[in-house]
Amino acid sequence: MKKYFSPLKRLFVSWRFTLILLVIYAVSLSAATFIEKTHGTPVAKELVYNQPVFYLLQLLMVVQFIATSVRMRLWRQGKYGILLFHVAFVVILAGALITNLFGFEGIVHIREGETTSLLRQPHGTRELPFSLRLDDFKLVRYPGSNSPSSFESFLVISSDKGTREEHIYMNKVIYEQGYRIYQSSYDTDERGTILSVNHDNWGTAVTYVGYLLLLAGMLLTLFDSKSRFRRLAMQLRQTLPLLLFCSFPLPLAAQDGATHCLHENTIPADHAEVWGRMQVQCSTGRIEPVNTYTSKLLRKLYRDDSFEGLRSEQVILGFLINPAYWGNVPLIRQSNTELAEKLALPSDKYLRFFDLFDEEGRYVIAEAVDSAYSRPAAKRSRMEKDLLKLDEKVNILYSLQQGGMFALFPLPDSKEGKWYSPGDDLSAFSGKDSMFVSKIFYWYAEEAGNALQTQDWAAADEVLSMINVYQQKRNTAGLLTDRQVAWELFYNRADLFFRSSMGDMSAGLLLLLFSVWYLLKSKRWLKRITVALTVMVVVLFLLHTFGIGVRWYISGRAPWANAYESMIYVAWATVLAGILFMRRSTMTLALAAFFAGIILFVANLNFMDPEITPLVPVLKSYWLMIHVAVITASYGFFGMSFLLGLLSLGFMAAGRTTAILQTHVRALRLINEMSLHIGLYLLAAGIFLGAVWANESWGRYWGWDPKETWALITMIVYAFVLHARFIPLLSSDYAFNVMSVFALSSVLMTYFGVNYYLSGLHSYGSGDVPPGLYAVFAVFGAAFLLALYVGYRQKKCQ
Repeated sequence: MKKYFSPLKRLFVSWRFTLILLVIYAVSLSAATFIEKTHGTPVAKELVYNQPVFYLLQLLMVVQFIATSVRMRLWRQGKYGILLFHVAFVVILAGALITNLFGFEGIVHIREGETTSLLRQPHGTRELPFSLRLDDFKLVRYPGSNSPSSFESFLVISSDKGTREEHIYMNKVIYEQGYRIYQSSYDTDERGTILSVNHDNWGTAVTYVGYLLLLAGMLLTLFDSKSRFRRLAMQLRQTLPLLLFCSFPLPLAAQDGATHCLHENTIPADHAEVWGRMQVQCSTGRIEPVNTYTSKLLRKLYRDDSFEGLRSEQVILGFLINPAYWGNVPLIRQSNTELAEKLALPSDKYLRFFDLFDEEGRYVIAEAVDSAYSRPAAKRSRMEKDLLKLDEKVNILYSLQQGGMFALFPLPDSKEGKWYSPGDDLSAFSGKDSMFVSKIFYWYAEEAGNALQTQDWAAADEVLSMINVYQQKRNTAGLLTDRQVAWELFYNRADLFFRSSMGDMSAGLLLLLFSVWYLLKSKRWLKRITVALTVMVVVLFLLHTFGIGVRWYISGRAPWANAYESMIYVAWATVLAGILFMRRSTMTLALAAFFAGIILFVANLNFMDPEITPLVPVLKSYWLMIHVAVITASYGFFGMSFLLGLLSLGFMAAGRTTAILQTHVRALRLINEMSLHIGLYLLAAGIFLGAVWANESWGRYWGWDPKETWALITMIVYAFVLHARFIPLLSSDYAFNVMSVFALSSVLMTYFGVNYYLSGLHSYGSGDVPPGLYAVFAVFGAAFLLALYVGYRQKKCQ
């Protein structure tokens, strides 16, 4: 018996078994997310998450960690940070087990005026030790919009201990006798509320202790002199001398001037400047400068915020005051050649508004549009989707010509804060306001039309000032201040992130070239150039930071609530990661800057909307800033690790290696591993900060949502990379660099894949797959070929 037990024991406490468990766990989680995509969450829970085998797998991971820790004697070695960090996961899993065994949750549905004490659960009902009466439900919308800003319930809670009134809404929790009550949803007629009720005192307490231990373990690991991270830093200090580097941005190409004909048929730039400072209410209810609003419309139509050197205000106002001319300007982007051929439309990339109407004024694509809308959204072809996008653009222009979609006039004393366009039903206005609102814009259009002929814009300026005075007097509470308008106009025109992207890409590339040159030939003038480029990268980073700060100010919230903003933040975190290591490796900073420039460039492509939008109710929490900032910052460090791995493989593939080259490859390995440590700690902290947010906002800290699950998979993948060094076969620099390159695929799946291929609570960026995403496959394909070549060369040299 002993002869069979000893090998099993050795296997159980071996690092091979640790990695095997991590792989099995990651594979089972990824399989569950795709089951959830095809068959729904209940099926995924039944087939994977609630299976005894899945619990056994987690138990094996816990027991195996304890056995490995005892074998390595972590406590006696003084590695308290590592020990505490791993013990934290044991405690967190124990808390989850307690929650699963003893905690319960359910839904309470109440109509206004009704009282209930029944908790609805999947397999029946439970009587609560208190009753809830709904006195009133209130759905608060963003001004002038149907988008919910908040939904709130006014309750009376009665129990043996007495009666009290409570006001509950999203992100505000009510506690009653160990139960936590959350605002979950509401009835479509807005006369009833749906509350989530959770009872899990012990499970939550144990889990939160695990989160605190996790934080303590991470801090000890980073600062303990005996930790792996500190030993890597010491090895790096001994491997390379201090090196600095930087870069500078390439000048932006000047735009072509507008044609003489266009200038004759649109408002002049100085008059457009006045229009740009006016305020308008967009479809989401946000009050914003006209410049911001017209830029969004022009991007929707033309895929750019300027046209032939003209500002967006000049183009959009041109449609309002001179539709006969602008209807013949090719402004509507339509690049689907199959669609153009099928519907007999012009094959040019840009269509004119009048191209979509025949001589009798009939809408030529109406029948095709109706057919596309009759099909379920999931079954529409690419051509049908492009057709509906074209229809949306035509409707925007048509609505503008009919006096719609330009909400300039606030309704006095409106509780909803709604603003109206000239072509809307204006019956809500009364007295002088009714007369003013119904006539003023058409008066302006007449004066502007005359000014196009006479070039005397004094009368049009005067009418425009009347509209401005009306806004100031009728909606003082909702208007932006002059300072806010000025900063938003500066943000729109400065294009800080695009300039940063061009600067980062060019600076990073130049810095990389000069760093490699300096590596081969240690000339003093080369070092001076790298120092100058380093300063430039830092300046670009400060410009990027300034842009984030300006967007934060004008939006009134942390700017990482949507896909565009999160990419801006990932790019910022990437450069920050490079700056942290720039004193030891100029190539690290160069790669970080170049990668950040690419991220910013992709973010500024037309498929990502840079619009500042209001937050959905669940995101209106301070946890948004904490959770998203931490977890997204980890992607910057993982991205830098990807580039360091690629660069190292490139060095390995470059012919005969020298002692200096080997030294730099080793230094890049050390920086890479340190970057992975920081990224993994940030990711772990971000995941569990998100769990706290979820628990404090809607009553559960883990629900196996695809985004949560893939974040956990990413953490497991990078944990595998960092632990693989204990296996001789995977301990080489080559193996480590290959793993650090391909581990990024899990980040891309978490960030893009969940949003565009799966579904769930976190799919805020869902929609059409970004076209640039397909280039990812080409990049990883090239990396795979490079890895094969380096592996072949190393095997040949052995």
